[in-house]
Amino acid sequence: MLEDIAGGILRFIFQFILETICFYTGEVVLFILSFGRKKPRWDYYADASLSRWIILTEISLWIGATFWVLIAVWIISLT
Repeated sequence: MLEDIAGGILRFIFQFILETICFYTGEVVLFILSFGRKKPRWDYYADASLSRWIILTEISLWIGATFWVLIAVWIISLT
């Protein structure tokens, strides 16, 4: 029982850190690809409506995750 709780807490922390890194990476990638027209949102779209917050956060998250997967594939292909 205690192991399940500790495992759940560790999984939550890992997922939170991973999603935070991917979100901010996605925001920076969008900023670069738009040549500075789309400014990064460092507040996780806190002032947006719920549906807009979910959509925009997920877009940034997936772009960031894709970026890191492509970086990993590139590094692996170098070896």
